Amino acid sequence: MEEKNPVFQKPSMQLLLIAGLCLLSSIVFSTIAGILTALFFNLNLSGFTDYNDPNVISGLKFFQLMSAIGLFIIPPIIYGFLITKKPLVALSIHNFSTPINWLIILLIMIVSMPIMSWLVEFNSTLSLPEFLSPLELWMKQSESQAEKLTHAFLSFYGWSEFLYVFLIVAIIPAFGEEFLFRGVLQPIFTRWTKNYHLAIWITAILFSALHMQFYGFIPRMVLGALFGYVFYWSGSLWLPIFGHLINNGSVVTISFLFPEMIENSEIKLFGEKINIIATVTSAIVVFVLLFLFYSHSKKIEKIPRNS
Repeated sequence: MEEKNPVFQKPSMQLLLIAGLCLLSSIVFSTIAGILTALFFNLNLSGFTDYNDPNVISGLKFFQLMSAIGLFIIPPIIYGFLITKKPLVALSIHNFSTPINWLIILLIMIVSMPIMSWLVEFNSTLSLPEFLSPLELWMKQSESQAEKLTHAFLSFYGWSEFLYVFLIVAIIPAFGEEFLFRGVLQPIFTRWTKNYHLAIWITAILFSALHMQFYGFIPRMVLGALFGYVFYWSGSLWLPIFGHLINNGSVVTISFLFPEMIENSEIKLFGEKINIIATVTSAIVVFVLLFLFYSHSKKIEKIPRNS
């Protein structure tokens, strides 16, 4: 990477830079979104929790769109232009990888559904020690609010609204979150720790924590680690973007086509009880596909050890 400014060669300074850009951009875009929401949707902050009001939901969707752009899209792009003369290389979007790798990612996202469903179920059964019961109560209340908002977001009244929600829930997060977490933060932590495994899992933990949905923390962290390894092995950010788009887009699409399948913000593809055979088989096949992905990437790509 050809740095523009020697000040930003150190990982610690790069981390401060992206943190500052995220904070500043979030404030600017959230402020603009709040003003526009109040003007065009006639809403104020006190009415934002009335999820039965279609006008509130429309305002929240617009606010979410603007906030996501401000937090995930703009800062990584500015970061890329500030630290290097080759911003596309800095974000690893110059490399599209190969059709075989794209196919493997598609298969992984499909066959991982049973094991991810098991992780969701496992995470939902976890409880904190009794002395942390006030914290657990707050976490459950937050999760309940998040579920209500998700259900409201995934209520559609036609194809145009489906496409709008697909943009908000699938396209913007797939590009933005991968830009920020895999494209910027993971390489910073890789250079800082000099251990790509550690960098991948630190990034995955931050990725999951940012969503503030505690009873989905483990499956989201595992998904983040999966995207991290895919990115590191291939050197292409397009592959985790593709996987992320499949993950989020499938929820939006199925909730639109089969709304009866949505329950507790998760899609029940395998019934109420977890099928242990399907779960174990899913885990084995995912590992086999990941090994094939790694082997193929090692042959055709230069693995970015220090990027």
